Amino acid sequence: MFEKWQQLPKWFRDTMQIIVPMAILLIIYDLLAPQLTHQPYSINTIISFPFQVIGGFILVAIYNVIKIRSREKECAQKAEAQRIEKLRKQQQAKQHAENSQRNQAVKQHRPAEDHTNPRE
Repeated sequence: MFEKWQQLPKWFRDTMQIIVPMAILLIIYDLLAPQLTHQPYSINTIISFPFQVIGGFILVAIYNVIKIRSREKECAQKAEAQRIEKLRKQQQAKQHAENSQRNQAVKQHRPAEDHTNPRE
């Protein structure tokens, strides 16, 4: 049973984890409210229950889909930023190596400097 549950889309699992307890609480409320308020049971309560659950399911499902998509976009942006940073560091290392080689070549071709004071 848990394997089938894990195969369902994440947004559906998250939605059901919210809607099932909400529906149970709504049933308890619909059953207890008339007793606590000393009002008779209303047919409107019984008729509106499925619409309340379906409406809640739709709203929570939309929220979960949007949340998952935004997390995926955020992860993709972070991965792209890491890729760009890695590429930039590689380019810096390559440029540093080229600069070091160029500096070594310049030092080798430069004539030896005379450290004597020419004004003496």
